[in-house]
Amino acid sequence: MQRLSAADLEGALDFVGEAADAVGPDPFPPHLLERLRTLLGCEWASYCELDRPGQRLLALVEIPVPEDGVPDDVFWQIVGQHPLCVAQMQGRYDALKLSDFHSRREFHRLEVYAEYFRPSGIEFELEVALPSPPSHTRTFLFDDASHDFGERERALLNLLQPHLLQLHHAASLRRRGAVARRLIEAAADSARACVVVSEATGAMETVGERAREWLRTYFVDGAGSHLPTALAEWQRHQRAAASTTVERGTACLLIQYVPGETEDLLILEERRPIDDALLTPREQEVIALVADGLRNSEIAERLWVSPATVRKHLENIYDKLGVHTRTAAVAQFQRSAHVRAGAA
Repeated sequence: MQRLSAADLEGALDFVGEAADAVGPDPFPPHLLERLRTLLGCEWASYCELDRPGQRLLALVEIPVPEDGVPDDVFWQIVGQHPLCVAQMQGRYDALKLSDFHSRREFHRLEVYAEYFRPSGIEFELEVALPSPPSHTRTFLFDDASHDFGERERALLNLLQPHLLQLHHAASLRRRGAVARRLIEAAADSARACVVVSEATGAMETVGERAREWLRTYFVDGAGSHLPTALAEWQRHQRAAASTTVERGTACLLIQYVPGETEDLLILEERRPIDDALLTPREQEVIALVADGLRNSEIAERLWVSPATVRKHLENIYDKLGVHTRTAAVAQFQRSAHVRAGAA
């Protein structure tokens, strides 16, 4: 067994300590991957998660970011010939090198070298995987153009692997907590609706009637059990929280995407302008002052009316906007103003 130096052990300990302080949803952000690359002393480092049955890239962090990458279709054509990927699919998660399987001359004769490694300038590679189902692989790759990896680098990765797995688990818990918080927030907002989508199949596991109505309204194939095609395609290319809008006439549907470990969350919110004829001029004044943060008594003083009159105006506003709270009325009023400003 390779003995690691005190400096190597100290470097590994420093990395684990810094990584344990992470607070975001990503287990291995670029600065941590850079620390690993420096610790191993190689040119390139990357972390990727793959949906193998769906041939999808679920997560990718690269240090440094390459100017030109190998096209996805080429990667999926040759991944079954990659010695390290094959070993991982056979249940090997420990640190492995290309040179464990082929001499350099043999390696240069392979199609995977001609199609994948040579265009990227990679001659040597070392990987370590996180134990996971074959359908969803999680892998660290370390590459170099000029020198092979030794037993020191292998020993470091094998030492760090349990800690890397724990870091991934901790980030998963943080993401689940974020999804749960967003669900609670969305459920409390009468203007929003949620869709919970299976990360593996794309099926809508939880979807309310309001969400179904919006999906049917804004997407031609929005009535099925899976996400509409266009929305699923957009979601597939997101590697972190993101948002998009779909327009229909003067209204639009805002879609917020929150990735989870096995389930993803979509928060839907329709934004449409309030018809100027819907609220009277006085009601528009009242809701505008509410939006400015004024209390009923302050609004009454500003408009020279009684607080009871302000309350009555608010009741009429709630009925016309289809809301039940002051907060929801203000939110719809502000969304309407945003839509009108965008249209202008």
